[in-house]
Amino acid sequence: MSDSPSISPVTIPYPALVAGDASLPELIKKGFDSSPESLGLIIISDLPPSFPHLRRRLLLLSNAFASLPEETREKYAHPQSNYSYGWSHGKEIHNGRPDRLKGSFYNNPSQDITPGLHEGDEAVRNIWPEEKGVEDFEVAFKELCALMVKIGELVGAACDQFVGKTASKKTVEQLVRESHSSKARLLHYFPREGEPFSLPPSSSVEDAALNVDEVDDSWCGTHIDHSLLTVLCPSMYLFHPTPRASSSSTAPLDPLVIPSPSRSTGLFIKTRAGKVVQATIPENCVALQTGETVELLTSRRLAATPHFVNATAATLGRNALEAIERKKEEEPETWGKVESGTVSRETLAVFLQPNHNEVVAEDGETFGQFSTRVFKRHYEEASK
Repeated sequence: MSDSPSISPVTIPYPALVAGDASLPELIKKGFDSSPESLGLIIISDLPPSFPHLRRRLLLLSNAFASLPEETREKYAHPQSNYSYGWSHGKEIHNGRPDRLKGSFYNNPSQDITPGLHEGDEAVRNIWPEEKGVEDFEVAFKELCALMVKIGELVGAACDQFVGKTASKKTVEQLVRESHSSKARLLHYFPREGEPFSLPPSSSVEDAALNVDEVDDSWCGTHIDHSLLTVLCPSMYLFHPTPRASSSSTAPLDPLVIPSPSRSTGLFIKTRAGKVVQATIPENCVALQTGETVELLTSRRLAATPHFVNATAATLGRNALEAIERKKEEEPETWGKVESGTVSRETLAVFLQPNHNEVVAEDGETFGQFSTRVFKRHYEEASK
């Protein structure tokens, strides 16, 4: 039994990134290098004032799309790309079986048409839903991604100040800026299986200390990203009231945004020294993680870090219960009789990747060749 080690992530204010502050190389080294205490994660604070609205709008649309009937969602799947565009649910393999605990909506964050992975392959066009209730999906997706890609370019430039020469003839910032192969993944983590959460009085709940021996990777298996850099939007948790049998004629209540349902829920990182550390991203910030491509490109001067998402929570924590109680007080006619519910998690990850023909390793391997190897780790062969 052990608590999560206390390692504070490196934080860089957005204005310092824009200005190319002289402190950036040392901060990049501390956050991204291969030393034992490095998290492979950096927080970017003081974002433009548009960020909170852009985040909230898209993450609510993520839940709205995932709430559509399965046959409707599957209209937007794209098996020809190994489900790497449009909707994907139950296609990725986790612990030897299809992963149905999360659904993803993939698209290129920077342009609507992506050239084929190999010479002669057909280009792939972004896929956008056209269903009632998600009419703003395309605009919301593109606007939040545009800001996150810009942040990634700035962090790439800061990485260049630290690493200098790479395996490519181009800098990290150039590879990000010139890329037409990056990928954005809008993620909906479905509520955990089993009984819904009950709602005891928040005053009766004591939030237990975080015990890393009890966390697991049930929501998202332990892995390293294969990008150059991954830009992470802070997660949003939604409480979905359990429908009451006596109110079948009443429209279901909209989900409620709540704080993290428990101290053990969220993103965890395994440091180079093998410690498991919880990585909390404040709501008004984004985080960046190193991927395996930048590790290859820089001969581990920058290194990728294994990470996973934990869903273990037997009960809701005090902060989440207090948010639900406030809603019940504000809207007693509709929420007053809510006695239980489930929780989903919404987030967005933008994987900044070089073009497929860019060399990313000392042995001359291109990103396209590397990507082919990585896809085989996660997806079933087409013949299965």
